[in-house]
Amino acid sequence: MKKLYTLSFILLASLSFGQISITAIGTPYNENFDSMGATGTTFVSGWTAIRASGSGTAGATLAMAVDNGTLNSGNVYNLGTTAATERAFGTLASGTTVPAFGASFINNTGSTVSAVSISAVMEQWRSASLETLNEVVSFSYSLDATSLSTGTWTPVTTLDLLEKLTSTTAAAAVDGNLAANQTNISGSISGLTWTNGSTLWIKWVDANDTGSDGTYAVDNFAFNATAALSLKQNSIADLSVYPNPVTDGNLYITSNSSEAKTVAVYDILGKQVLESKTSNNSVNVANLKGGAYIVKITEDGKTDTRKLIIQ
Repeated sequence: MKKLYTLSFILLASLSFGQISITAIGTPYNENFDSMGATGTTFVSGWTAIRASGSGTAGATLAMAVDNGTLNSGNVYNLGTTAATERAFGTLASGTTVPAFGASFINNTGSTVSAVSISAVMEQWRSASLETLNEVVSFSYSLDATSLSTGTWTPVTTLDLLEKLTSTTAAAAVDGNLAANQTNISGSISGLTWTNGSTLWIKWVDANDTGSDGTYAVDNFAFNATAALSLKQNSIADLSVYPNPVTDGNLYITSNSSEAKTVAVYDILGKQVLESKTSNNSVNVANLKGGAYIVKITEDGKTDTRKLIIQ
């Protein structure tokens, strides 16, 4: 009975914080965490944190504390200078508490989202005690999670929180609002099949490193659904787009029909970067930079889309 109660408590805690609704492609969700206030210990709506591991119950929601970088207990924190309205949301790991924090987004765009972009400012509020170890708070996302402790997670290293003050061993508070203690981070997640009405989770997981750990926070966070696949697939009979990836600047598009095809190429931010019309099956993409794209092909009133990689 005790185990059942504990499991129910963890489940309710993980579901009670709500979700962030994404309602339009290209309209970002922004969060600066200032609504927590100088003394607040309540998570911003849509955000939560758990004990990933340690001496307590793994998966249990953590009780957020207020700090200016002076505390060295493993936890998640409302961070800022004392009494200031400028706040950030962050973490410090210890042997007893390895935190994970993040947010849950629900797709209410009416489309299947194929790409999102994320940016933020990493702020360091406490220095660590070892200069031989560079600390990392690792980022990942999941399309099948129901909490921060469930599901399959995919890492995106460009969104990791990396120790900024790598040459000091002071293990002391620093001002995370100073540019010298900040790093801008950004990353794109492409190749998604984030269907309308479903949930995408993100999280950062701290790690208990040797010595006294630093404190790292997220501020000025932005999340943007940047590309949608809402068109009917496979509507052009025997459509073939090759080679994929493209390595020599030439893309070939064939189908059962000899009709001319209009070809539009979009980057992962949803911006059209090329438009061409072909009747000989060849499209020159040599001017496009290497990366991931969406190709929209229109032929005789029918439209289809394909994912494309250019190397």
